[in-house]
Parts: sequence; C-alpha cells; structure tokens
Amino acid sequence: MNWQQMALLVLAGAIIGYTTNWIAIRMLFRPLYEKRLLGLRVPFTPGVIPQGKGRLAAAIGEAVGGTLLTEEKVVQHLLQPEAEEQMRRYLANGMAKVRNSGINVGEMLGNPGGESSFLPELTELFSDLAVKLARGESSRRAVNCLVQEAADYLLDQTVAAMVDAGGSDGIADTLEQLPASILQQPAVQQELQRRLATQIGNFLNSPQPVGYYLPGAVQEGIHQFINDQAPRIIETIQQYVNSPAARQAIKGRIEGFFDSSTVKRFVNGLFQLMGNGTDMLVQRLGTEITQFFADEKNRAEIIERLHLLVSEALEKSISDITSGLDEAGKREKAAEIAAWAMDKLRDPGVASALAGVTKEVLDKNRNRTWREIINQVIPVQSTKLTEFLERLVENFWERDALARNVDALVRREMAAARQLPLSRVLDCLPEGCVTDSSGIATRLYRYLVQRQVPGLLRFVDIRSMVRQRVEELDELQVEKMLLGIMRRELVAITWLGALLGAILGVVTVVMQYMMK
Repeated sequence: MNWQQMALLVLAGAIIGYTTNWIAIRMLFRPLYEKRLLGLRVPFTPGVIPQGKGRLAAAIGEAVGGTLLTEEKVVQHLLQPEAEEQMRRYLANGMAKVRNSGINVGEMLGNPGGESSFLPELTELFSDLAVKLARGESSRRAVNCLVQEAADYLLDQTVAAMVDAGGSDGIADTLEQLPASILQQPAVQQELQRRLATQIGNFLNSPQPVGYYLPGAVQEGIHQFINDQAPRIIETIQQYVNSPAARQAIKGRIEGFFDSSTVKRFVNGLFQLMGNGTDMLVQRLGTEITQFFADEKNRAEIIERLHLLVSEALEKSISDITSGLDEAGKREKAAEIAAWAMDKLRDPGVASALAGVTKEVLDKNRNRTWREIINQVIPVQSTKLTEFLERLVENFWERDALARNVDALVRREMAAARQLPLSRVLDCLPEGCVTDSSGIATRLYRYLVQRQVPGLLRFVDIRSMVRQRVEELDELQVEKMLLGIMRRELVAITWLGALLGAILGVVTVVMQYMMK
C-alpha cells in the first residue's frame, strides 16, 4: 500500500466522521414537520427537537423555575449588598431627576383623564376606604367616647366660666342669630320640617290621653276658663235668641219643617187658623229658651256639663280623637302643622324672645353648672343628654350625608394633592432615608423582598410561564434559540467526528500494514 492509498483512507474516515455527525446534528432540527410517503410517515420525521418540543419546554421550565430561579435563590440574590446598593443608587438618581424636573404629583402619576392615568381609580379607592373607615365600628366607638367626654366636661362647667369667656351679651346675640342663620339653609328647613311632621304624625297616632301631654296647670286653666267665661257665653246666647235675626232663623226652620209633607202642611194650616201661624210658636220658643238660660240651676248644670265634657276630652286618647282620619289624612295634617310651626320659628320675634329669656336665666344661674340647670329645667338625669348626643351621632353615622361628606373631602384633598410639587413631598422625607444602608428605603426594600417576593414568585409560577412561552415558539425560533446557546459546541462535535474518522483511517492503515 503506497502513501496515496493511506492518505485516501485517512481522508475518507475524516469525511465520513464529519458527515455522519453533521447529519445527526441536522436531524435534531430537521425536518420541521412530519413527512409522509404513500400515506406512511417517513421515519425520523419531524426532527428530534420539533417532535419533542413539549418535553423540551417542560425541561427548560423545570430547569429555570425549579433549579435556577427558586424563591430562596431570588431572595438571596436581591438581598446581596450589591443589589441593595444598586437599588439605593436607582432611587437617589430618580429623586434627583424629579427635583430637577419640577413636576407635580399629578404629572408623575399620569396625565389626568388620559388612558394611562389611574388617578380616578386611585381617588375612588381612597374614597371607598375613607368611607369604610369612617363608618367602621372602631370609629364609632372613638367618636362616641369623645362625645361623652366632651359632654361631661361642658356639663360640669359653671355658667359664669363660659359666660365670662364669651360675654353674656355675645352669647345672647349668638343665641338670637343662631336660629335664623340655621333656618336660612334650605336643607335644614326641609329636614327640620320633615322631623316635625314625623313627630306630629306619631303624636296623632299616640294611644296616650290628651291630658298626658298637657301640664296640670294648663288643665286647671281650662276649667277656670269655663267658670269665668260660661256666664258670658250664656248671656250672649240669650241675647242672640231674642234678636230679630234669630227669631227669623227659627221661623224659617219651622216653616221648612211643616212644608215637607201633607200632614205637616195640615198642622201648619192649624197654626194659620189660630191667627199668627208660626210667629206665635217662635215667640213661645224664644220665651222658653230665655227663661231656661235665666234659671241659675240650669246655668250651673250647663257649666257642670262643660266641665264634664272637658274631662272626658282630656281622658280620651289621641288616636281615638283622630280615628276619623286615615293614615294619608294624618300625614297631610301633620305636614300642615309642621309647615305652620316652621313659619313661626322663622319669625324674628321668636328668636329675640328666646334670646332674652336665655340671658335672664344665665344671669340668675351664674354659679351653677350646666348640669344643674338642665336638671332644674328638665327633670331628668343629666346622663340623658349624653345618651341623646350618642344617639344623635349614631343617627348621623347611618345617614348618607356622612358618606357624601367624606367622599367630597377625599376628592377635594386628592385634587389638591395632584397639584402639589413633588419636590415638596420629597423634602418631607428624613435625611438619608434613601442613601443610608439602614434608612427607610433599604428597610422597606428588605421587607418587600423577604415578605412579598416569595409570594410574587409563587403567583407568577416561573415553571409554567417558561414552559408556556417555549411551547408558543415555532420550530424555527426554537432552533434559533438552541443554536444561539450550542452553536460552537455543535460545530466542535461535527469537527470532532471528522477527527475521529481520520483517526479510524490511520488505525485501519496501521492494521493493514501489520497484517502484511
């Protein structure tokens, strides 16, 4: 065997090794899709990687999510001093840019009204949160406790202490102007009139007797009025009965009565035969009525009957008296009475009279506490006022006005905050809160990394995300990705096949030479 033959064997081995390795590597990626011949699938189609892309995606996802980017390793990496320092530099540079830009809070968060702005949603979030906090049980307890303490403190103050602080004339002027200023508001007028109508409606349905609502002095005054005015009323009736107008009215009633039927016309004819007809009967009736009222015994009996009627009326329940009205009628009457009361309350004379009486009461009770005055005017325990204030707060808490006021306050403050320069907000931060390793920013960063990043990684599920993204790639993209990672190694394997083929050729030449 000459040297040309030996070189040819070595070259053929290298070419065979290179070609087989190249074909094997090529079959990893090609063909991309399944090939069929006469209805039968051609073996080794598609290529190994296109055919096993699902397994490849699962393997990559497991490698990345289960080995490379585990919760412990991500947290450990983010808590390294280099990562913390990078975070501090990033925040410091961002704050410096914000200070130099001169933008306000609204511009930083987004253009109000733009598609990328979340300020309306943020305002709604803060508004809902504020309303829930305001209506929460803890807020109610705190306000009730504050109201109780404030009420107890004010009730235990002497009149002189408060009057001297504000001046009796000033208090009187305030008391005189306060009702007018309050009642000038349409919302207050409507609410007060509504409450008055409700209370009056409840009164019209009350099962209590009339005397329950009238003081004893008023009831005695009614009976005394009967004793004083009944004689004059009886004399007035006597004078009216003897007057020509009353006689003519009685005559008309009698003639109308006797003209209503045949028998009655016959009786009327008898009166005509007697001479004067109904005039005589009217004369006799007037005389009898006058004599009846002139009798002292009859007068006393009438007065006694009036006292009895008043007593029966005072003992009759309100609901029985108003039984002739249905619920709609009672509500209508209650609304009319409430409107009349509101007109009286708006009268300046009422406010002036109340202010004058109040000033006199204050001057006479300078050394007394407000609790003593209230107990003297209203014979109830002073705790009733505190209970009333607590109920007032509870009623206010249940009204929609609280939610509307809180919502309006939050929206107003949020609108003002949007116009606030961001540099002024940053000036409120403590010095070194960002640059120091023990500052607020670093401590907050560590807290978020330790407490929130693990949960975020579990929520993201890196394994599934990587597997899904790999499966979404087409075959060419997968090939490009793998070649970008292993191109040099695959080329080296191809040339390694050529080297191994050449070595096998040399071994073949040596073996043939030895066999000779």
